[in-house]
Amino acid sequence: MNARLLAAASKLSPQAWWLLVLLVGGALALEGWLLILRQPFNTYRELSAARESLRAIEGMTAAQQAEQQRASLRTRDLTERLSAELGGSSEEQLTVALMRKLDQAAAREGVRLTSLKPGARRHVMSFEELSFDVGAEGRYLALCQWVLDFEQSLGKSATVTDFTMKAVDGGRQVTLNLRLALYRPMTPGGETR
Repeated sequence: MNARLLAAASKLSPQAWWLLVLLVGGALALEGWLLILRQPFNTYRELSAARESLRAIEGMTAAQQAEQQRASLRTRDLTERLSAELGGSSEEQLTVALMRKLDQAAAREGVRLTSLKPGARRHVMSFEELSFDVGAEGRYLALCQWVLDFEQSLGKSATVTDFTMKAVDGGRQVTLNLRLALYRPMTPGGETR
């Protein structure tokens, strides 16, 4: 059989011989790829893709940590600012400080503070809301200016949640009743700072 194969091969032209060599070489290369090289190449591609996704996750994690640090600093600054604006830490001290600030602001505007009563407390997100019922009397424009100046005299933690005005003394004076809400930050355990 070898002799016949050699005789058939010797009768081939040089072009057919090179074609046969190329076909056999191509078949060997294909088999080598399928049996030996394909699996390591696919594994390399998967590892490369995993490495890239890990780099992306690492970048996102670093960005999130930086954002959390910035948010923590903003929260701490806000807490310190609110604590400074609200004055005392106990409710009695807060009421006295609030009464002093409201009375001073009322005196500047020519308004008379008639009452200040602590109201309900409730939790709003990470803050404690303290409400106060405030009564005042004076000329209409002076009362309006007094209310408009709350942010300046009480800070940004004070908001008016409800108010009523009524004319008295033949329309020369106006009484104002309003509900003032102050917000104090709470610790994660639920206590106010």
